[in-house]
Amino acid sequence: MALKTIGLFGGTFDPVHDGHLQMALESKKVLMLDEVRLLPCHQPPHRDTPQLSSEQRLLLLELAASDVDGLLVDDRELKRDKPSWTVDTLKECREELGDEVSITLLMGTDAYNGLQSWHNWQMLPKLAHICVLQRPGYQLPDHGVLADWLAVSTAAKIHTEAAGMVIAIKQPMLAWSATTIREQLTRGIRPKGLPKVVFDYIVNHQLYGFTEKKY
Repeated sequence: MALKTIGLFGGTFDPVHDGHLQMALESKKVLMLDEVRLLPCHQPPHRDTPQLSSEQRLLLLELAASDVDGLLVDDRELKRDKPSWTVDTLKECREELGDEVSITLLMGTDAYNGLQSWHNWQMLPKLAHICVLQRPGYQLPDHGVLADWLAVSTAAKIHTEAAGMVIAIKQPMLAWSATTIREQLTRGIRPKGLPKVVFDYIVNHQLYGFTEKKY
Protein backbone atom coordinates (compact mmCIF):
# COMPACT_ATOMS: atom_id res chain seq x y z
CA MET A 1 0.00 0.00 0.00
CA ALA A 2 1.34 3.41 -0.95
CA LEU A 3 1.84 5.76 1.97
CA LYS A 4 1.62 9.54 2.10
CA THR A 5 5.17 10.82 1.68
CA ILE A 6 6.61 13.86 3.44
CA GLY A 7 10.11 15.26 3.12
CA LEU A 8 11.79 17.31 5.86
CA PHE A 9 14.46 19.81 4.82
CA GLY A 10 16.09 21.67 7.69
CA GLY A 11 18.61 24.48 7.83
CA THR A 12 19.40 27.87 9.25
CA PHE A 13 18.10 29.60 6.09
CA ASP A 14 20.18 32.69 6.85
CA PRO A 15 18.82 33.85 4.45
CA VAL A 16 16.72 31.44 2.40
CA HIS A 17 17.80 31.56 -1.25
CA ASP A 18 16.94 29.99 -4.60
CA GLY A 19 19.34 27.12 -3.98
CA HIS A 20 17.36 25.98 -0.93
CA LEU A 21 14.12 26.07 -2.89
CA GLN A 22 15.72 24.30 -5.84
CA MET A 23 17.03 21.46 -3.67
CA ALA A 24 13.68 21.00 -1.96
CA LEU A 25 11.72 21.00 -5.22
CA GLU A 26 14.17 18.71 -7.02
CA SER A 27 14.02 16.23 -4.13
CA LYS A 28 10.22 16.35 -4.16
CA LYS A 29 10.21 15.63 -7.89
CA VAL A 30 12.81 12.84 -7.93
CA LEU A 31 11.41 11.03 -4.88
CA MET A 32 7.80 11.79 -5.86
CA LEU A 33 7.03 13.19 -2.42
CA ASP A 34 3.61 14.61 -1.63
CA GLU A 35 5.12 17.60 0.16
CA VAL A 36 8.38 18.97 1.55
CA ARG A 37 8.45 20.82 4.85
CA LEU A 38 11.13 23.45 5.40
CA LEU A 39 12.29 23.51 9.03
CA PRO A 40 14.27 26.56 10.14
CA CYS A 41 16.67 25.74 12.96
CA HIS A 42 16.58 27.77 16.19
CA GLN A 43 19.89 26.89 17.85
CA PRO A 44 21.96 24.87 15.33
CA PRO A 45 24.15 22.46 17.33
CA HIS A 46 26.69 21.99 14.51
CA ARG A 47 26.88 25.51 13.04
CA ASP A 48 27.54 29.10 14.08
CA THR A 49 24.69 31.16 15.49
CA PRO A 50 22.63 32.61 12.60
CA GLN A 51 23.01 36.32 11.91
CA LEU A 52 19.26 36.97 11.77
CA SER A 53 16.89 36.14 14.60
CA SER A 54 14.70 33.05 14.41
CA GLU A 55 11.66 35.25 13.83
CA GLN A 56 13.30 37.09 10.91
CA ARG A 57 14.51 33.90 9.24
CA LEU A 58 11.06 32.33 9.64
CA LEU A 59 9.37 35.33 8.05
CA LEU A 60 11.73 35.31 5.06
CA LEU A 61 11.19 31.57 4.64
CA GLU A 62 7.42 31.98 4.73
CA LEU A 63 7.63 34.73 2.13
CA ALA A 64 9.80 32.59 -0.17
CA ALA A 65 7.59 29.49 0.12
CA SER A 66 4.23 31.24 0.05
CA ASP A 67 3.58 30.73 -3.66
CA VAL A 68 5.60 27.55 -4.25
CA ASP A 69 3.34 24.52 -4.61
CA GLY A 70 4.28 21.57 -2.41
CA LEU A 71 6.57 23.49 -0.04
CA LEU A 72 5.41 24.16 3.51
CA VAL A 73 7.13 25.84 6.46
CA ASP A 74 7.30 24.01 9.79
CA ASP A 75 8.41 26.21 12.70
CA ARG A 76 8.48 23.57 15.46
CA GLU A 77 12.24 23.85 16.08
CA LEU A 78 11.94 27.59 16.68
CA LYS A 79 9.60 26.91 19.59
CA ARG A 80 12.23 25.03 21.58
CA ASP A 81 14.53 26.84 23.97
CA LYS A 82 17.33 24.35 23.40
CA PRO A 83 19.52 23.05 20.56
CA SER A 84 17.54 21.79 17.55
CA TRP A 85 18.29 18.08 17.74
CA THR A 86 16.99 16.38 14.58
CA VAL A 87 16.08 13.25 16.49
CA ASP A 88 13.66 15.27 18.64
CA THR A 89 12.04 16.75 15.54
CA LEU A 90 11.59 13.31 13.99
CA LYS A 91 10.12 11.93 17.22
CA GLU A 92 7.58 14.76 17.29
CA CYS A 93 6.66 14.28 13.64
CA ARG A 94 6.31 10.52 14.06
CA GLU A 95 4.07 10.95 17.10
CA GLU A 96 1.86 13.39 15.18
CA LEU A 97 1.71 11.48 11.90
CA GLY A 98 1.77 7.89 13.12
CA ASP A 99 3.20 4.94 11.23
CA GLU A 100 0.99 5.35 8.16
CA VAL A 101 3.04 8.24 6.77
CA SER A 102 6.47 7.97 5.17
CA ILE A 103 8.92 10.62 6.43
CA THR A 104 12.14 11.34 4.56
CA LEU A 105 14.86 13.49 6.09
CA LEU A 106 16.70 15.41 3.37
CA MET A 107 20.34 16.40 3.97
CA GLY A 108 23.50 17.30 2.10
CA THR A 109 26.45 14.97 1.69
CA ASP A 110 28.57 16.97 4.13
CA ALA A 111 25.90 16.63 6.81
CA TYR A 112 25.56 12.89 6.18
CA ASN A 113 29.32 12.36 6.35
CA GLY A 114 29.29 13.96 9.80
CA LEU A 115 26.16 12.19 10.98
CA GLN A 116 27.93 10.15 13.66
CA SER A 117 28.54 13.38 15.61
CA TRP A 118 24.79 14.05 15.80
CA HIS A 119 22.77 13.52 18.96
CA ASN A 120 21.35 9.95 19.02
CA TRP A 121 22.16 9.54 15.32
CA GLN A 122 21.55 5.79 15.41
CA MET A 123 17.87 6.47 16.02
CA LEU A 124 17.30 8.47 12.84
CA PRO A 125 16.57 5.57 10.42
CA LYS A 126 14.13 4.12 12.94
CA LEU A 127 12.09 7.30 12.75
CA ALA A 128 12.45 8.27 9.09
CA HIS A 129 14.11 7.53 5.79
CA ILE A 130 17.24 9.53 5.00
CA CYS A 131 17.94 10.97 1.55
CA VAL A 132 21.42 12.35 0.94
CA LEU A 133 21.47 15.16 -1.64
CA GLN A 134 24.76 14.57 -3.41
CA ARG A 135 26.25 17.56 -5.21
CA PRO A 136 29.31 17.52 -7.50
CA GLY A 137 32.55 17.49 -5.55
CA TYR A 138 31.12 15.76 -2.47
CA GLN A 139 31.87 12.09 -1.90
CA LEU A 140 29.69 9.61 -0.04
CA PRO A 141 31.33 7.45 2.66
CA ASP A 142 32.85 4.26 1.24
CA HIS A 143 33.24 2.31 4.48
CA GLY A 144 31.73 2.07 7.95
CA VAL A 145 28.16 2.21 9.19
CA LEU A 146 27.06 5.11 7.00
CA ALA A 147 28.29 3.34 3.85
CA ASP A 148 26.54 0.16 4.97
CA TRP A 149 23.25 2.01 5.44
CA LEU A 150 23.41 3.23 1.84
CA ALA A 151 24.39 -0.17 0.46
CA VAL A 152 21.33 -2.05 1.69
CA SER A 153 18.60 0.52 0.95
CA THR A 154 16.27 1.05 -1.99
CA ALA A 155 14.37 4.21 -2.91
CA ALA A 156 11.20 2.37 -3.89
CA LYS A 157 10.43 1.52 -0.27
CA ILE A 158 10.04 5.20 0.59
CA HIS A 159 6.49 4.85 -0.72
CA THR A 160 5.63 1.61 1.07
CA GLU A 161 7.47 1.85 4.39
CA ALA A 162 7.37 4.62 6.99
CA ALA A 163 11.11 4.68 7.76
CA GLY A 164 14.37 2.80 7.47
CA MET A 165 15.81 3.51 4.01
CA VAL A 166 19.00 5.53 3.46
CA ILE A 167 19.51 6.60 -0.15
CA ALA A 168 21.38 9.22 -2.19
CA ILE A 169 20.24 11.23 -5.19
CA LYS A 170 22.29 13.44 -7.49
CA GLN A 171 21.82 17.19 -7.22
CA PRO A 172 23.21 19.90 -9.50
CA MET A 173 25.93 22.23 -8.27
CA LEU A 174 24.32 25.20 -6.55
CA ALA A 175 25.11 28.64 -7.90
CA TRP A 176 24.44 30.36 -4.57
CA SER A 177 25.53 30.12 -0.94
CA ALA A 178 24.07 31.90 2.07
CA THR A 179 27.57 32.91 3.21
CA THR A 180 28.33 34.68 -0.07
CA ILE A 181 24.90 36.30 -0.14
CA ARG A 182 25.35 37.68 3.39
CA GLU A 183 28.79 39.07 2.51
CA GLN A 184 27.44 40.77 -0.60
CA LEU A 185 24.52 42.28 1.28
CA THR A 186 26.88 43.65 3.93
CA ARG A 187 28.90 45.35 1.17
CA GLY A 188 25.77 46.84 -0.35
CA ILE A 189 25.78 44.56 -3.40
CA ARG A 190 22.52 43.10 -4.67
CA PRO A 191 23.21 39.34 -4.73
CA LYS A 192 21.91 36.88 -7.28
CA GLY A 193 19.87 33.95 -6.07
CA LEU A 194 17.46 35.66 -3.71
CA PRO A 195 13.70 35.42 -4.36
CA LYS A 196 12.47 38.93 -5.14
CA VAL A 197 10.08 38.97 -2.19
CA VAL A 198 12.97 38.06 0.14
CA PHE A 199 15.30 40.71 -1.27
CA ASP A 200 12.58 43.37 -1.07
CA TYR A 201 12.01 42.59 2.61
CA ILE A 202 15.75 42.70 3.32
CA VAL A 203 15.99 46.10 1.63
CA ASN A 204 12.93 47.54 3.36
CA HIS A 205 14.13 46.44 6.81
CA GLN A 206 17.87 46.98 6.20
CA LEU A 207 18.79 43.42 7.20
CA TYR A 208 22.41 42.23 7.00
CA GLY A 209 23.46 45.87 6.97
CA PHE A 210 22.06 46.42 3.49
CA THR A 211 20.66 49.88 2.81
CA GLU A 212 19.11 51.46 -0.26
CA LYS A 213 21.76 54.19 -0.07
CA LYS A 214 24.49 51.58 -0.57
CA TYR A 215 22.61 49.96 -3.39
